[in-house]
Amino acid sequence: MVIKNKKDLIYNSWVKLFWKFWVKKVSIDQIVKDAGIAKGTYYLYFKNKEDLYENIMDDVLECWSAYMKTLVDTVPDIKERFYLHMIWSLGFFQKNPIVRSLIEWNTDYYIWKINDEYLSAKHIWFMKILLWNEFRDEEFVWFVANTKWFFANIINNRNCFKTEKEFEKFVMNFAAVIVNWIFSDYKIIKWVKSFKEITDCVPEIKK
Repeated sequence: MVIKNKKDLIYNSWVKLFWKFWVKKVSIDQIVKDAGIAKGTYYLYFKNKEDLYENIMDDVLECWSAYMKTLVDTVPDIKERFYLHMIWSLGFFQKNPIVRSLIEWNTDYYIWKINDEYLSAKHIWFMKILLWNEFRDEEFVWFVANTKWFFANIINNRNCFKTEKEFEKFVMNFAAVIVNWIFSDYKIIKWVKSFKEITDCVPEIKK
């Protein structure tokens, strides 16, 4: 991170301390000491620790929103647009692993408004930015959003690949398969049975 001002110093110290102590255990005193600033300076930028956390998350989400809008403005083909978004998202998580820790449904990292419901709503909103001009279908947007999140979790299995090149090749090919599959026919099957009804007949293997 390029340090441009004292707010950036605070951000940088928070990130470093987060990795060491986790979000809820990091104090403002620790942050200002690490940043080398007066405590009063901290309060020029943030009301409390929760405010800092929310600012960081808002900056991350704004970064994503800006990229979504750029894709919509510059890439007219929906399949290419979504493909680029998937690869970009994975690259973002790789370069910013702290963000994955903050948003992967782990309540240890949640403070105030940052929770499952808030982040899920944001994710759906991003998908609407990408898809809404072509597909004004709430169910489809929800389906695509969850498929994309499933794809992003590939990064959790990065160690299954021997080299970075092997991992990147798999990611590119898998993203292409997903995109072609999703947009070949966007209509979702209308379920005639519940999951339980379908799976009740599945045998249980006894030990």
